[in-house]
Amino acid sequence: MNKSILTVMIALTMLLTNSTISFANSKTKTSVYSGTSISIKLKNDTDDEMTVINAGSGGTYRLSKNTVVTIKMDEGDKLFVYEKGKKGALLLVASSEMDGKVQLVSKL
Repeated sequence: MNKSILTVMIALTMLLTNSTISFANSKTKTSVYSGTSISIKLKNDTDDEMTVINAGSGGTYRLSKNTVVTIKMDEGDKLFVYEKGKKGALLLVASSEMDGKVQLVSKL
């Protein structure tokens, strides 16, 4: 009986020691939110539907004719026309001056 209790105590001690060592060796990753998120309203005032891609986040957006789509971007992110699965022409580079304002595709 004493040997089984001693064996259980040694096993618990080793288990706790092993988990403490692995916890001490783990690295912490800290992400800092920059707060520069910009909401850009993009209006497709052309006669054709189109798809655009945000090169920063990789998100794609379908723009129907005469619709307004709000795209969240970070400052400096680039928005491209998305054609046949690839980035096409550069439409705009996000800046704080664009926040909340409608950007016409025909003017870009």
